[in-house]
Amino acid sequence: MYPDIIALGIPVMIGCVVVEFLHDLRQKVRNFRLNATVSNISCGILEQATGFISKGLFIALYAWLYEHARLATIQDAWWVFLLLIVAVDLVFYFFHRFSHRCSFLWAGHMVHHEVEEFNLTVALRRSVMQEFTIIWVYLPFALFGFSPGAFFLVFAAHNLYQFLIHTSYLPEFRTFGLVFNTPHHHEVHHCRNACYIDKNFAGVFIVWDKLFGTFTAQTEKPVFGVAQLTSTLNPVKAQVTTLAAVFAEAGRRQGWRDKLHALFGPPDYLGVHGQDPVHRPKFDPAIPGPQFGLAITLFLLLVVGTTLYRNYESAFDLAEKIAVLGGIGGVLFLIGNLLDARGLLPVLAWTRRSGG
Repeated sequence: MYPDIIALGIPVMIGCVVVEFLHDLRQKVRNFRLNATVSNISCGILEQATGFISKGLFIALYAWLYEHARLATIQDAWWVFLLLIVAVDLVFYFFHRFSHRCSFLWAGHMVHHEVEEFNLTVALRRSVMQEFTIIWVYLPFALFGFSPGAFFLVFAAHNLYQFLIHTSYLPEFRTFGLVFNTPHHHEVHHCRNACYIDKNFAGVFIVWDKLFGTFTAQTEKPVFGVAQLTSTLNPVKAQVTTLAAVFAEAGRRQGWRDKLHALFGPPDYLGVHGQDPVHRPKFDPAIPGPQFGLAITLFLLLVVGTTLYRNYESAFDLAEKIAVLGGIGGVLFLIGNLLDARGLLPVLAWTRRSGG
């Protein structure tokens, strides 16, 4: 049994975010916007709240395949962990690359990309949908005979490494960056500059991009975000907005071939044509002070409540977990409406309609 390094790493991650935020204030760069930061962390809260479904399914499927269908048994050893680190990252590279070129997968992955800053809280901006779609590419490791303990330890370490590369405040690490992914390389991946789109997909090893022709160095000032317009800071809406647009496009098209192309072909049609994505203003709604104060208050209460819940989650049965998920989702939707400067009226109107 190996330690839960994600749980052990949480205090370190929180500390890193605080240090980066304070450094940003000192430098007066304003690489943090409070409304976007709340939105990023809120997406992470929603992803964690659904983890009993996605992570539970992942662990159950992997364990079942390992116990009942593995083709070999690979005993844990130091070289096995090295092999897993390389293999997991290679699989991630291709899944990540395909997620940018398949509209259905992009609908999930776009959640992580649409924010228009680059800081450590962006790493926490997770997609609920992607937590389910990524499972399937890793299940073959169970068939090959890699133990669940070894695989999930490496998988967790892989996620922790990617958290650390979501910052603009570390040096370039030129020598280290010849082989490994660095924040300097990953900045490129989060840009909407035309020369940077669909580049630098690696998780840990940047050599994959160099081998497969998707690497580019920084040649102009990075502008973060995506080509399509960012239209919400609501963490719940962000999970479904692009997916709805993909299905709507498939519905508009004639013939099954065109419909399937809309679903699984490139997502280029989602971009805003005729506009310069580099020079457009950020999505930054003007929020009245009391409304913003309410959003921050609800957010802080939710962070405390979710932390307590996660500590005692194992004591809850399935029905209770689903009820808690519904409550967390409802509060996040309300916070998102406040961040979008929509206030409470849309929520109250929906509640009245639902109540008949």
